[in-house]
Amino acid sequence: MVLCLLIMSILVMQIDSSPVDAATADELPLADMQRHSDHRVIVRYSSTLTGESAAAEIEKQVHKLESQPNVVRAQSLPRLGMAVVSMASAEAGEQLMADLQHDSSVELAVPDTWVSAFDLFADSSNPPDVAADAHRALRAERALPAQCSAHPACRMRGLVGDCCPAKDGMMLSCCSSQGKQLFALQTYHGTYVSAGPDGEVSQAVGTLQDSEHFEMIFHADGNVSLRNDYGKYLRSDEQGFVRADSTDLTDSEKFEIVKNENGTVSFKSYFGKYLAAEDGGSIVANRVNASLWEQFSMQQLAAPGQRLPNDPAFSKLWGMHSYHGFDIDAPEAWQVWTGEIGKGITVAVIDTGIDYNHEDLSEQMWVNPMEIPGNGVDDDGNGYIDDVHGADFANEDGDPMDDQMHGTHCAGTIAGIGNNAVGVSGVAWRGVRLMALKFLTSTGSGRTSDAIRAIDYAVAHGARIASNSWGGGGSSSALRTAIERAEGAGMLFTAAAGNEASNNDEVPSFPANYDISNVISVASTTYLGEMSSFSCYGNSTVHVAAPGSGIYSTVPNNGYETLSGTSMATPHVSGLAALVWMYRPQLSMHQVRDIIIGSVRTLPALDGKVITGGLINAKDALEAAWAFDPPNPPAHAPQAIDFEDTDPRIGAYGGVVTITAAANESDIEYYRVYMVSGAGFQLEALGEPIPATGAPQLTLELNGSFVPPEYARALVAVSGRASGEMPARLKGLAPHVDLADYGMPEFGPKSASWSGDADAQAGFINGSILVGRAADEASITTYNIYWRTETGVRGPLVGSIAAIDFLEPVCSGPSCGLINMSMADDGAYVFEHRPYGDMEDAEIEASGPGNVELTYFDTEDYYDKLTVADMELSGNYTGSLPYTMQLGDGRSSIVWTSDESIPGNGWSFQIRQEGSMAELKVEATKVLGSGFEVVPAYGKNELVSDAIVVEIFGEKGKSQSKGAQGGKRRLSASQPSQSGRNRAPAQKKPPLTSAQAKQQKEPWLRQLDLTSRNSARVVWSADQVEQLSDVAAHHGRVRSSFTVAGLAEQACTLPATRVAYTQALARQLPGVEESGVRLVRVLVPPLEELKDTAPQERMGTVIVEFEIEPSAGAHITDLDRIESKLILLSTSHRAADEFGVALAVALKASGLPPPLHSHASSSGVVFAAPQQLSPKMLAAALPPDAVTEHPGNRRLRGSASPQYI
Repeated sequence: MVLCLLIMSILVMQIDSSPVDAATADELPLADMQRHSDHRVIVRYSSTLTGESAAAEIEKQVHKLESQPNVVRAQSLPRLGMAVVSMASAEAGEQLMADLQHDSSVELAVPDTWVSAFDLFADSSNPPDVAADAHRALRAERALPAQCSAHPACRMRGLVGDCCPAKDGMMLSCCSSQGKQLFALQTYHGTYVSAGPDGEVSQAVGTLQDSEHFEMIFHADGNVSLRNDYGKYLRSDEQGFVRADSTDLTDSEKFEIVKNENGTVSFKSYFGKYLAAEDGGSIVANRVNASLWEQFSMQQLAAPGQRLPNDPAFSKLWGMHSYHGFDIDAPEAWQVWTGEIGKGITVAVIDTGIDYNHEDLSEQMWVNPMEIPGNGVDDDGNGYIDDVHGADFANEDGDPMDDQMHGTHCAGTIAGIGNNAVGVSGVAWRGVRLMALKFLTSTGSGRTSDAIRAIDYAVAHGARIASNSWGGGGSSSALRTAIERAEGAGMLFTAAAGNEASNNDEVPSFPANYDISNVISVASTTYLGEMSSFSCYGNSTVHVAAPGSGIYSTVPNNGYETLSGTSMATPHVSGLAALVWMYRPQLSMHQVRDIIIGSVRTLPALDGKVITGGLINAKDALEAAWAFDPPNPPAHAPQAIDFEDTDPRIGAYGGVVTITAAANESDIEYYRVYMVSGAGFQLEALGEPIPATGAPQLTLELNGSFVPPEYARALVAVSGRASGEMPARLKGLAPHVDLADYGMPEFGPKSASWSGDADAQAGFINGSILVGRAADEASITTYNIYWRTETGVRGPLVGSIAAIDFLEPVCSGPSCGLINMSMADDGAYVFEHRPYGDMEDAEIEASGPGNVELTYFDTEDYYDKLTVADMELSGNYTGSLPYTMQLGDGRSSIVWTSDESIPGNGWSFQIRQEGSMAELKVEATKVLGSGFEVVPAYGKNELVSDAIVVEIFGEKGKSQSKGAQGGKRRLSASQPSQSGRNRAPAQKKPPLTSAQAKQQKEPWLRQLDLTSRNSARVVWSADQVEQLSDVAAHHGRVRSSFTVAGLAEQACTLPATRVAYTQALARQLPGVEESGVRLVRVLVPPLEELKDTAPQERMGTVIVEFEIEPSAGAHITDLDRIESKLILLSTSHRAADEFGVALAVALKASGLPPPLHSHASSSGVVFAAPQQLSPKMLAAALPPDAVTEHPGNRRLRGSASPQYI
């Protein structure tokens, strides 16, 4: 237990909760170094100030905070009853915390900390196979239904044993055994191994038949047998002959599986010879070595009771389905439910972001219905601009694009689109809405305050599940309280147990260790059913295990990679929770949690390692959910739905939805409107339910406009009642209306002219109409060109010119007003900024094809950057100018940023675009007017006010403008953007490739090096095991350690010295008496850990481990206050120095010399991050005879919902 305390003490928290000094700053990425200068305090208000009703009061409190001196920014988190305050300095943060102690509305103010992602790239463990299966705990709690033979559908499919017909008519496979593992064996020649009813084994070509189906049977000795579709086993003899005519299992029917590097397998017989597919079509087992003919590809097949997707990489998803059998039984669950029909559910992935453009994720992304994409405006007023798919709290903007890969990988396991013939399959095929909440940077580290902000956002926007593959560091009562208050909103919180291979019962890992009834803590397993070598575990603190070693999933840029970690195990649980909840949407959060925990498959390797002793099982979880009544929707549907968009903005819809009520409303309580995709999948609901009143027509008045998800194509009206709601589908009883966007162009053409002469034949012309494209074609689909008569009447259509999404260069951002923008004689756009200042931020967007010519460039190297598309420029380029960069097709961004340091002389460049003019050829066309009218259009809607008239007779070729010229040139608007646009996505680092990530040795993991720490010398330890006091049994304790240098070694463990340690801690910690300080051990670190320490300090450096409990009669928040102070001691030099002074005073009072220090300004004391231990954790760490029968420390072992009272 105390070994890892020693580790954490010596490292002083490798997760960045330690103060940043000269020693650590070089190890931090630049972005994280800059963010360390933002000193934050998390303010926790009284629990009465939560929910919508208290939002105004919290805003009032936040405004009061912003008026305090040295407060840079304060952000309210009303759903959690909290606020995050950014301070000008660490000292200002400490002063604010002290001031808030006297504010009656504040429960506690807590310093911010840092956490990181939990993942690895490879799992080196290869543990032995494990015998499977025991009875499920949940199944024992309810009576089993009838035998399969008693049910016609089971009997028809050949199922045996106990079967589970669901109440809604869906079938589950047999309860008495795991599902079959069926495969086809493809040879090197492209043929398949075939075993006919006569026992002959050969090769077959063409479509797979029953003879090519094999079931794999596993034996305790690690070998396998292959049984064909006729119930006969494949066998070989000493001569190498192979037949499939045996019904008995002897040694001749056993084969050893040998895995090959190319992904194939080979089968070695009992006689030591390999199975081979010969060129002539025969199958033999007489080869000594395994070459190409001895290699087979195993193609998974759906067995009875299974449904397999058609995704090409599904065979790599061993966690879903594996011939070893230690998977989550996903195909058996998918036979029942995939999420394709139903109301859907939102899952918040709190991580490094998600590549929301990924081919296997884009259709599953959550869409903020109140945000208009790309308009640079915070439409819904939640503080984030263009937060369409979530938000980025690490970079303070609305774009949660993954610049690492971790979050995208987790998202693919949760809800990669299943059965779409692309990539992988998530646990939930359809229906999940992935909300991307980025708080970890590209290095995989992030701040606790940003995690709390992400939780608040998730609660505010309706997420039911939060997936959390991160952690580390000490505990934080602020984060714990945020999770507790999210529980009140009904949110399930899945959390990775950690990758330190340690016991979480002894050394906790947060947030997984928070003892809250909405948390599921997840360990990791291998494909052989063993605990992964890196996985944390805990018989009292980790609930379940899930596949986490070698997990294949999505990564940015339409990629796929294999990663390992409890980070990869956790999304399996999150996806299963979504699948269960969509299957039975009436379940409460706690019921879903209990179902997942109670339906595990117990494994010997997990006994004593996790509370349940088991691996999650999707089939059994749905079986448990089956026990709840399925939805019972009305039988009658509304007769019609009508909607016509009245919002002229592109992509935004407004108006009134009209529903024609059902002819019979006897079973209807309300109507509801849903958006559905073109494929017929149900998306988000629109507005609130409309009560059925008996009126023939009902209307849904939209409160403002809405922006549908990208794939929404129609609105469907459904009927509902308390027992259920009919599904919203395009093909079904519910009526639908197509979504037709009434959009109007925002810009018109810049110019139009006629080029050519009248045809020699009277009454005909021949030439071209040249159109100057609009400054921004985002709202234009075509330019429609009509004949126009001399009297001004529009004639017939001549033709149309398609828009190409052209965009003139336009600047947005707070620094645009500082940049000189002009037009050169040759039509190039000139941008010049010489000189520049500190903390500038601007984005220039333009369409290609074209080029950017750099004419002058001198900036501070590395820190002040101009990013052109994907090329980053920094430093001095004056010796190699002009320099030309190409702009590809489509829109590109040029982003300028500077920091607050030494500026350079500035820069200038020119943008030249192609395609700004469009041409419509008019060949030998009869004259039907005196000229043309060029009108911009979006679909069928035309902006007539911006039309341009071109006269072709009289003064030929001269265009005469009627109405607006369509220019609206944004280049001339060189003032700072009024939209307050946040940092552009182009500023973020591009996603790491797998090779780059591997070369970086996974810096975000910050794994602890256990090797050298094991040699630390214990010089004193408490030698008695004490019973828990009443205070500890009720409230728990806080554990931590401090390192002090310069003590005389012979005096560091004297009783008087230990008294001084105790007195100094009691004086520095709030509400703590000396009796509440429990010293655990005193250690001397190995000399190699102190090589950078001054000689006079090196011999006297000790680590003191301790536990703290509050005084008798303590308030419920007192332990949190102690933890908060210890966080401050671990993150603030000044606070640690104050403790050092108190320690010196206590030593002097005991007649002992104070510590010697090489730096007069430092006390030489460093604290580790604290760990708050619940009463249950304390009781779990003590021997049974030391645990009193007190309600506060009673252990509920094996409980589906472990809690302490």
